[in-house]
Amino acid sequence: MDQNRVGRGVHVHPGGGGVVKNPFPLGLTGRTLLLLLAGLFLSHAASILVFTSERLEPGVLTSEQQVLERMAAVIRLMVEIPPALHEPTLAAMNRVGMHFEALHEADPAPDALPPARDESLRRRLALAIDSEQARVAAVTVSEPDWNHPQGSWHRLLFAVEMGILRWMRGPVMDQELRAWVDLPAAGHRILLTTRPADHHAPLFRLATLSVLLMTGAIFLFSWLIARRMTLPLRQVVRAAEEIGRDVYAPPLPEEGPAEAAAVARALNRMNGRIRDFVEERLRMVAAISHDLRTPLTKLKLLVEFSGDDDARARMVGVLNEMESMLSGALAVARDAAAVEAKQRVNLTGLLSAICQDMADLGQPATFEEGPKQPCLCRPLAMKRALTNLIHNAVQHGGSTRVALRRQGDQLIIDIHDSGPGIPESQWENVFKPFFRLAPESDAGGAGLGLAIASSVIRDHHGTLGFVHPPESGFITRVELPVS
Repeated sequence: MDQNRVGRGVHVHPGGGGVVKNPFPLGLTGRTLLLLLAGLFLSHAASILVFTSERLEPGVLTSEQQVLERMAAVIRLMVEIPPALHEPTLAAMNRVGMHFEALHEADPAPDALPPARDESLRRRLALAIDSEQARVAAVTVSEPDWNHPQGSWHRLLFAVEMGILRWMRGPVMDQELRAWVDLPAAGHRILLTTRPADHHAPLFRLATLSVLLMTGAIFLFSWLIARRMTLPLRQVVRAAEEIGRDVYAPPLPEEGPAEAAAVARALNRMNGRIRDFVEERLRMVAAISHDLRTPLTKLKLLVEFSGDDDARARMVGVLNEMESMLSGALAVARDAAAVEAKQRVNLTGLLSAICQDMADLGQPATFEEGPKQPCLCRPLAMKRALTNLIHNAVQHGGSTRVALRRQGDQLIIDIHDSGPGIPESQWENVFKPFFRLAPESDAGGAGLGLAIASSVIRDHHGTLGFVHPPESGFITRVELPVS
């Protein structure tokens, strides 16, 4: 044992293999939700675009000539009605996609008009108005004004929406057309503007909010359904883990969807075959071990009549060792074949009783009394495992003290002896059946104590390991789940 290595962590038996884990672990529930949300996102995005496109149809499903004719009709109406009615009439005629406004200027200045003008459209509008009481000052064509928050984003969406309308309905008017028309008799100028992107941003916000609410509701409902559908699979996983620790675990309920029930049925059949195989091998080992005890007894009697005292002593020692190994094999077979129900046990009282029994036999084992700690276990198997560990500590360490504490959801038992401990290089080997650190020593035993204890503790979903404490000595540590 390396005495310079102090404060070493627990060595858990058995060690895990090199399994490559998925950096993005997603169960069946997560994958189902991911695919569902991806589909919902794509379908709802398309729905938003189609919805906003249809709402924008009145302002964009037209042509330049139709727009000019509408503007001309408005100007002809302004010429015919009194100037006092111009503003209320224009306000009443405003609609999505087109806006009219009276600019009160006694003598409109030429430089008040934009420099970039479309002379061809100006002449076409003047021809459509065909009135000497109205003069078309200027006409311009430009992109909609995207100078607002998220303007670039809305500009991209507007372009997509116009593409959808062109594909569904044909030509669209996606440019803003402005016309300034002077009415000298009324003393003001009329500004006529097409706004193809009018109300695009609020429409998109409302549609997005509606889709988000619907997606949230669908996500919650889908999550509940997916959890319900994958529950049998999670039960199968838990049952497989339980079978890996205990072949006598109760069978898995064969219910749920047909596929999950089929998996559970196959798993139960497999567990039954494994249990039968294990029991058959254990019965074979027990029978062989039992049958060999008779010839061993005969050999002992024959050895007693041997004339050579030294040879007789060596032969008796070898036969005793063989008998110890056979007794250990029989004990393992009996323990494995016995199915003991789990009960809630006061682990503090159990450890105290073990240490007291050993102290009564003259073995220096003490227990540090503490609060009551309940533990769900197989009482006889757990007592046998802890007795083996404490006996080993007394036998190889001279004396031992046992402490029990709770840490989170784990119960930790420290068996601290004052001996040299187990060399770290042998920590894996000592859990193998019939392995002894010093086969030629007189310590006795068949090398099954730690193997039996490890099997029992692993059956209780616990771990058995060793610790080099900062002070002298050696610690055998048992960790058991609270529930």
